[in-house]
Amino acid sequence: MSEMEQFASILRLVGVRGPSIDPVEVSRAGGVIGRSSGCEVRLADATISRRHAEISWIAGRWMLVDLGGANGTWLNDVRLEGGAPMPLAPGDRIVVGPWVLQVGTWTPTTVAMTSEVDAADAMAQVQSVDPIATSRMAHHRLQLLIDSAGRINEAPNERALAMSLLESVIDGTGYGRAALVRLAGDDEGVEILGSCARDGGEPDQFSRTLVVRASGGEMVTLAAQESQANWGQSIAELNIHSAMCCPIHVDEQVASCLYLDARGSEQEVQPDAAGFCQALSQLAGLAMANLRRQTMRLRQREMDEEMNAAREAQQLMVPMQRTELASVEYEVEFLPGRIASGDLFDVVQLSGDRVAVILGDVSGKGVGAAILMAASQSFLHAALLRHESPAAAVVDLNEFVLARSAANRFLTLWVGVFSSDGSVTYVDAGHGHWAQVNGDKVTVHHAASSPLVGAFDDIDFVDVEIQLCPGERIVLMTDGIPEQPAPDGEQFGSDRVQSVLATTRTCKEDVTELLAAVRLWSNAADLADDTTVASVRVIEPS
Repeated sequence: MSEMEQFASILRLVGVRGPSIDPVEVSRAGGVIGRSSGCEVRLADATISRRHAEISWIAGRWMLVDLGGANGTWLNDVRLEGGAPMPLAPGDRIVVGPWVLQVGTWTPTTVAMTSEVDAADAMAQVQSVDPIATSRMAHHRLQLLIDSAGRINEAPNERALAMSLLESVIDGTGYGRAALVRLAGDDEGVEILGSCARDGGEPDQFSRTLVVRASGGEMVTLAAQESQANWGQSIAELNIHSAMCCPIHVDEQVASCLYLDARGSEQEVQPDAAGFCQALSQLAGLAMANLRRQTMRLRQREMDEEMNAAREAQQLMVPMQRTELASVEYEVEFLPGRIASGDLFDVVQLSGDRVAVILGDVSGKGVGAAILMAASQSFLHAALLRHESPAAAVVDLNEFVLARSAANRFLTLWVGVFSSDGSVTYVDAGHGHWAQVNGDKVTVHHAASSPLVGAFDDIDFVDVEIQLCPGERIVLMTDGIPEQPAPDGEQFGSDRVQSVLATTRTCKEDVTELLAAVRLWSNAADLADDTTVASVRVIEPS
């Protein structure tokens, strides 16, 4: 299985910063990140909400949603807006509380090396840089800063930005070498995101003490010493006489650190190097934030375009919202969720006074689900015109889907043929979400009578016959009704469906009251999933 195939089937989260945790794998069923014991990715810390963020497999891709916790969720150091799903890609970094979780197996894109860990007393040799001192940059160097800022802001990607920053900081500070780095875990050392040196070489060792301090958010430098005897081993062996490390902030997070040092007989650094370095780091942080937001907006736009195409396909296939047709009247409403799916509804006039009603749901979401929905609806419409039995039509559809659909695509489906005498012959193929309503007596059906469509070959789909009482209605719904979560994660459930339908008396009331109750339960602008509700009643002969 290729890396991308593995990524499509299981999302792996690896802790690269923060308290030690084992790698976590999230299946396509999804998982919640939070401190609650019921969360799939449990992170026990006071800064983590009980339900902090959620990872879902939607529309053929992994999505991350912030669930509105007070301390927020960051993707690639950009804070997510609560409730808006954001596509994930391998290598992305999710920040929640003290943890940095990398998406996919942790394999740095450049190189990660273990630096020599400075001696315990080396931390005493590290000093914070006075912010006032950094503001005293010589006027004659202002033009160099302006030129550098222009190159940084024109960088088309983060790699180009890093190299432009490093070249500019070497030109303007006098340091012999520079690197853009970030900590790679408690024991893994320093990950190099980009580097350059005045002599053309590659920096190969760093003061981890400096990087650790700068990763905490402050600009630091090595204190001047007459002797290097008490400095860390890496500093002494490399004969480093000056070093500086400056954090680069993206929004509120330290995304990386700009590390510089000068060694041996290399020239002394410029007296205003700290101010020049800090100014460039601030500019780089702003430019990096803009690049990352652009990337996230592009992902969002691509997803929105795909979802809009899926919605258009759905809307083209949905019949009139309400009508009378031969022996039945019906009411239906389709309510789109945040992400388009493959809800299917159709009404087919058959021979004599017989009318077929179809409700189904294609697995998955997005354009692929919408296309399969449209193809299945068209095929089943034609098959019902050929067969007297709904089961026979569904057998043909099962063969059609198996021959043309991906292995992970299938349908849940309810197909019923209504006659004017109140008899109904139906097939429930893995669907299970429907009810018989007669006054305040409501029977909610959970168990399907036949398997899913498109899941298995050589399946016998079974016709089931029932007799409706005068005025009795069949209410069909997709799983967006019973599975709609409240803000705390509890689902609407079948008991609440039954309670609502016990108070309704018409097809219109069945649909409007059930959807109103689900909207109220969700307490959100959009439902979690596309939702279709239909109510059908046999018209009594006059």
